[in-house]
Amino acid sequence: MPRIWLLVAVLALVSVDTAFGQHHGGQTAPPISFGDKKVSVATSIEPIDFIPGKNPTANLKVRFFDSQTDANIDKVTYRVQIFSGFNLLASQMFYDKDGELDILVQPNSACAEKELWRCTQYEGDKDPAVPSAFTSSGANPPVIRGPVFDKSGLYTIKVAIIGATNPRTQTAEDINFESQINIAQEQAFTINSSTGQAPVTVKTFQEPISNLKFNEQTKSISFEAPFQWSHAEHISFVRNDIEIPKSFTPLQSVNSFRGSVNGHAVFAKNVHFDSYSSKETNTIHFLVAGDELKQIGQKIDTTQNTMLVEIIPDASDAVKSTDVLFSNGYKASISYDTRYDGSKGIVFTIGFFDSSANLAKDIRYAYGIQDSNGDEFVVNVGNNPNFLGNAVPSGVDSRLIAIPSAGTYTMKIVLIGRGFIDFNPFVSQSMQFNVSEQPITEITPSKVLPNQQQIPSWVKNNAKWWADGTIGDTDFVQGIQFLIKQNIVKVPTTNVDQTSTNQIPSWVKNNAKWWADGTIGDTDFVQGIQFLIKQNIVKVN
Repeated sequence: MPRIWLLVAVLALVSVDTAFGQHHGGQTAPPISFGDKKVSVATSIEPIDFIPGKNPTANLKVRFFDSQTDANIDKVTYRVQIFSGFNLLASQMFYDKDGELDILVQPNSACAEKELWRCTQYEGDKDPAVPSAFTSSGANPPVIRGPVFDKSGLYTIKVAIIGATNPRTQTAEDINFESQINIAQEQAFTINSSTGQAPVTVKTFQEPISNLKFNEQTKSISFEAPFQWSHAEHISFVRNDIEIPKSFTPLQSVNSFRGSVNGHAVFAKNVHFDSYSSKETNTIHFLVAGDELKQIGQKIDTTQNTMLVEIIPDASDAVKSTDVLFSNGYKASISYDTRYDGSKGIVFTIGFFDSSANLAKDIRYAYGIQDSNGDEFVVNVGNNPNFLGNAVPSGVDSRLIAIPSAGTYTMKIVLIGRGFIDFNPFVSQSMQFNVSEQPITEITPSKVLPNQQQIPSWVKNNAKWWADGTIGDTDFVQGIQFLIKQNIVKVPTTNVDQTSTNQIPSWVKNNAKWWADGTIGDTDFVQGIQFLIKQNIVKVN
């Protein structure tokens, strides 16, 4: 306990933290009365973007805590059951001293049993006080090995609290909680621009997405996914992580985005840009919580079974970045979103680096925030009184912090340690940040040609043959002339530039190929035709 007061003294803050992690990998169950407390269980998974087949091990974290004070309840005996649908995958008792249970899960799909739980094995140290339970309080956490988290999708975690505060004291009856964890799946796409193609990886936590496109004119990204809007009130969140190479030229100068769902703008916090987690890619995190999904569902036709998402660059100075240097040679690169809207939440991404400029994985840190008057309203020293700090396994942490109003604030960061080793002494540093009012601005959805459904399939065949060199420029241009004259493809009136090149640029042929392959839509293809008309390459009488 003295360590907590030492840390609070370092921060010079005394209030309770109101912050929470943005891109979590699990869920918190509704609180239940337990004596004079309201208790709950939170389950999560690390890494939060765990991918079956890509990551050999997942860390399942189960935390039992007082929901009113956010303090862990110690000396807990758990029964943890993991389900996929109605199929039981694992069931085992565990004991933990500090209220934070860590279980290593090693997925293995090789199971011939009809009842999958029969293939699951458990390893670890038995607790001397609770012999039937594996303990996670030692240096070696317990292991679950079997058909658990071996596929993407939704898993149900049922947790029964059998004893708490004292392992030999049973609760009057088990306290039961239920939460869910989404295991992501990866999808590979290709986006195109006049500078070339780029591979894109999307990690989706619900149904697979489709029709991912990049509009070079607006620099927007769009996609769609199955979604039952009539059940929106029962969905905790929708999340997709879009990884784009840093070398993709059209987005190299962009660091902030805004988004819309089915034509309705969402909060700025829902589209978050992360440039720290990877040296090769930037990640756009798209996450919309259940309450907002419900509000959108009240505005649209609930018989629709599709979610249409559009992500478009916002003001170039909306996201600010600051490097904070510590006396021990470490550095924190902090980016934060200055847009303050109705959500009252500001997203911070903090990348921690050691003195060799490498990501400082397994860093532990605390932070606090005070307003311009010096009044403290946020302190976060972690949830475990015996192990101070927020642990950041990847070295990059994203936080959505509730800010009371627009204005100027100060964030103080304290580096506590790395792994199980504390820094001696702790080191701290501060930075000032500003947030300003910004109302939600509606996004005009990308225009779709009214007659796009009338374009016959042979037109795309012509485009493909031209792109492949099977037919020449003359044949292709004659086909386009015919389509325009017959109003199959409508082209808005443009002023004709009398300086004609008489040669079709290579990017137009690329557009034709991508259109034929379905990589770009009708609108993008017609923009190429407009260019041909404007340059007097294709003449319309």
